[in-house]
Amino acid sequence: MRKTVFCLFLLLVSTISCISTSAVEPIEQEATKETEPTPSPIPDWPPVSGPDPSHRVGAFYHTWYLNPEFDGRWYHWDQNNYYQPPLDIGSDYYPVLGAYSSTNPDVMAQHFAWMREAGIGLIIADWWGWDSPSDKVLPLVFDIADHYGLEVAFVMEQYDYRSAGSLVSDIRQLKKLYGDHPAFFWTTEISLYSPDDNKKGLFFMWNTTQPEDGKPTVPFDYWKGTLDKLHSDDTGAIVLTDEYFSDYMPQSHFDGSYNYGVLDTDDIGYTYAHDLPSGAWYVPGINPGFSAWRIGYDPIVDTPRKNGQTYIDRWESMFAIGIEPQMVVITTFNEWHEGTQIEPARSGATTSDGEDYLDYGDLGSEGYLKLTREWVDRFLSHEWPE
Repeated sequence: MRKTVFCLFLLLVSTISCISTSAVEPIEQEATKETEPTPSPIPDWPPVSGPDPSHRVGAFYHTWYLNPEFDGRWYHWDQNNYYQPPLDIGSDYYPVLGAYSSTNPDVMAQHFAWMREAGIGLIIADWWGWDSPSDKVLPLVFDIADHYGLEVAFVMEQYDYRSAGSLVSDIRQLKKLYGDHPAFFWTTEISLYSPDDNKKGLFFMWNTTQPEDGKPTVPFDYWKGTLDKLHSDDTGAIVLTDEYFSDYMPQSHFDGSYNYGVLDTDDIGYTYAHDLPSGAWYVPGINPGFSAWRIGYDPIVDTPRKNGQTYIDRWESMFAIGIEPQMVVITTFNEWHEGTQIEPARSGATTSDGEDYLDYGDLGSEGYLKLTREWVDRFLSHEWPE
C-alpha cells in the first residue's frame, strides 16, 4: 500500500505545477509497516526562511482532506456527500488554496511554510488508525516537516478500535515506524507519572472518557494500566488528556491536560490549570473562534472571531492565569468544518448559489499567521512568576 502511495506521489509531483501562493505549521499488531522516501522538494516550494520555530508552540493539523484530482474522490470537504465541492464545502470559510487534498505535496509544503512563518514548530497530526487517510500520508508529513524544520507529534483520535489494549500497541508502533525520523518529536521533560529523563514521544488523546465514538464512557482509571506500560518503555511517552477534573489525572495516570479550545460560553477557560497536580503538564489551546453553521452544529458553540479580538483574548487569558505552560497549542491550523482554522481564508468567496463565505475581515487572508507570530514571540520571551 505504501509503495502504491509513494509511486502516486512521484507521478503527481512530476506532472503537476506547484500551487501559487498568490492564488492563494484491543488488538496487538506487529509493526510490519515500513516508511518509504517521499519526493524531493521541488524548486517552486515556498523557501525555508525566517527564525527557527519553537516546539513549545504546536498546532493541530488535519490530514483528512481528499479530492478527485489526487485521490479519486472527495472526502471531508463534502461532509458525507451533503455538499458538492469544489465550490460548496462543509465550512463557513473557504481556503485560499481551494478544496485541496492532504496528499498533495505542494499544499503540505505551503502549509508548513506558513506554520514556520507563524512561529509554530510542532505539528500535532491527527491519527485515525492504521490504513486511514491520516495514516497513509504520515511519510509525507514527516519528510516535508523536516524540510521546513518542524517536528511532529500525534493526536490519537476516536478511531474505530481504540481501546486501552490497542493504544499500547499503536503508540509503540508509531514510535518504531517514525522514531528514527529527524522530524519525530522527542522530549526528555518529565511529568508526574513519567519522572525519568529518558526520551519520550508526545501524544494527545481526544475524548478520553469515550474510547470509541458512539460507545459507552469509561471510568477514570480505564487508561491507568495502559499509561503505566507506556511510561515504563525504554523510550517512553507523554500522553495528555482533554479532561481536567482535579481527580482525573491521579486515577488515570495521564501526564497532563490540554484543552482543545475555549468558547464564548466556556466558564472554565484556562482556570483549570490551578487544579492540576504538581508535575502535570499544562497545555492550553488557543483558538481564533468557532463557526459551524453550514454543518449544523448547535448554535451554542458559535464564537465569532471579531476581527481577531477573540484570538487575542485567548492569548491574554492564558497569560493572566499566571502559570507557565509546557507549551501552547493552536486550535487549529486547518479544521475548516468547525471554523477554528488559522490557515489563510479567501476573501469574497461565494457558494455556487451566491452565498457568501465568511472571511477574516480587516485582518486579511493571512492575518492569523501574523497575529500568531506576534503572540508566539511574546510567549517565548515572557517572564513567568515562580
